[in-house]
Amino acid sequence: MPTLAPGRASRQEGFTLLEMMIVLLIIGIATSMATVSAFGGNGARELRQDAIRLAQLFTAAQAEARTSGRPIAWVYDGDGYHFARLPQRLTLPARMAVRAQPVRDAAIGGDTALRPREWISSDPMVVRIEPDVGVVFGPDWLPGPLRMEFEAGGNVVRLSRLGNGRFMVDP
Repeated sequence: MPTLAPGRASRQEGFTLLEMMIVLLIIGIATSMATVSAFGGNGARELRQDAIRLAQLFTAAQAEARTSGRPIAWVYDGDGYHFARLPQRLTLPARMAVRAQPVRDAAIGGDTALRPREWISSDPMVVRIEPDVGVVFGPDWLPGPLRMEFEAGGNVVRLSRLGNGRFMVDP
């Protein structure tokens, strides 16, 4: 059985440069694979950004409706979306009025958070809303639940309003 004589420098004290480079290469490959699987392609990321931005804008629209006391409707089409203030005195309930006619309000314009916007996603957007009565933010403090589904380029993202008024994006 061979033994090491004291004073001989036959033991290795660390890693070689080649070993370090191989380990860093393996970490880089694993990180890139995890990033692609977690965030998907560009289409999925853009669709999720649309949903997150809408969740933030819906919160702002709800706060604005509570502050002003006037309902605000969210109106969308294939190109984008905008928010519109509904008249203070309605002959129809706000949700029915938004379905009856397209609404525009010049007061919600270019320099506000609720300005008209285009979809971030470059693919054609399909929006499904449940319940399908239009999205109206009123002065009430306990809005009802809302479920929306956005589909573009084969990707689907869901946006839900919880019972406490908060919005959640999934996945």
